[in-house]
Amino acid sequence: MKTLAVIILALANCAAFGQAPTGQFMYIGTLDKKLLILDENKEEVVGEIPLDGIPRTTALSADRKTLFVFTTRMLLESVDLETRKVTSSFDLSDQNSRPRIQAIAPDRMLQGGNARYSGLAVDPLGRYIYTTMKVAVKDIDQYRIEPPKFIAIDVKDKKIAKTWNFPKEMDQGFGFNATYKVSPDGKLLYVFQDDILIFDLATFTQVDKIDLAQPPYPGATPYRLAANDDSMDSPDTVTSVFTTVDPIVHKGTLGMATIDLNTRKMEYFPIGPLLPMTNFQLSPDHKRGYSVMPKIGIGANRLTEWWVWDVENHKVINKKEFDTRPTFRFSVGGDGKRLYMYGAGSTLEIFDAATLQSKKVIYLNKDTTTNLVTLAAK
Repeated sequence: MKTLAVIILALANCAAFGQAPTGQFMYIGTLDKKLLILDENKEEVVGEIPLDGIPRTTALSADRKTLFVFTTRMLLESVDLETRKVTSSFDLSDQNSRPRIQAIAPDRMLQGGNARYSGLAVDPLGRYIYTTMKVAVKDIDQYRIEPPKFIAIDVKDKKIAKTWNFPKEMDQGFGFNATYKVSPDGKLLYVFQDDILIFDLATFTQVDKIDLAQPPYPGATPYRLAANDDSMDSPDTVTSVFTTVDPIVHKGTLGMATIDLNTRKMEYFPIGPLLPMTNFQLSPDHKRGYSVMPKIGIGANRLTEWWVWDVENHKVINKKEFDTRPTFRFSVGGDGKRLYMYGAGSTLEIFDAATLQSKKVIYLNKDTTTNLVTLAAK
């Protein structure tokens, strides 16, 4: 009895002093204004964090302790993942104007890649979030849409701290499907689109450009090297899948590419013939990459495979078909042992990363509205 009393007292003290819960957790936003907390080891929902708006897209801080949530009404909420509380919330709009994160067109080639917002880049030093925004202004007799601007959101002072106009040749912004990543020292912005553009974040002037292989005719390359929204990737590099088309017979080639953000050195390793692909994400140890390859057909009737990539040896080492969905997204688990498929309704399907077999379906009972955020195991 004495031992039991000691245990109860210890638990009470932990709760009283607000110690962070232990476990391997992941997070996803839902339509009913909540951020769900899932325990990877228990494979179930273990909590929820109420939000002031419907979450639409998220950005993880460089120290992996804070999740920034943008709502559909452009409220920016900061969630402390240790205390499971919203620590700050501020509106990016005002009475007469409403900004919007730059929308992108649906990518018909990347089936299942249905994100509506362009890239968010988090300052590694913890001060800013960078993105492209358009502002709708309500005048007395009309609404007008201002030209897109590149902005720096100060998450400490809770305001838009800096805005920059785009160069004349980029009057509509960086373009559809552009993604961003900030250099480890917080000074440079890498913009991944047709080529890789490098901007000085102090002045928003272009200081360099890395030319990428481009096809000689439109539509030949269905996807490009991109800085994926991947919490497992290294802050010093971008590792992703790349495509190119040779200038002689116009044959598409699929490969793996890595760029070092410190040296700007880029390595490209051809893998095989070009195929459509949905997403590419790394394992926590950066030794494996995972993607989904829709091979035949469209919609619910297409043949779809998991692909496992050996990142160190630059080759595909495993493939396996699975029952497809009309639309979906996926994430890699924090310990690299599980893959999570979601985004079509209110379920989260768990796959074994080693066998690629479906092992469990979690019923969330509410529609998801954001990406699933997983954290590398400590």
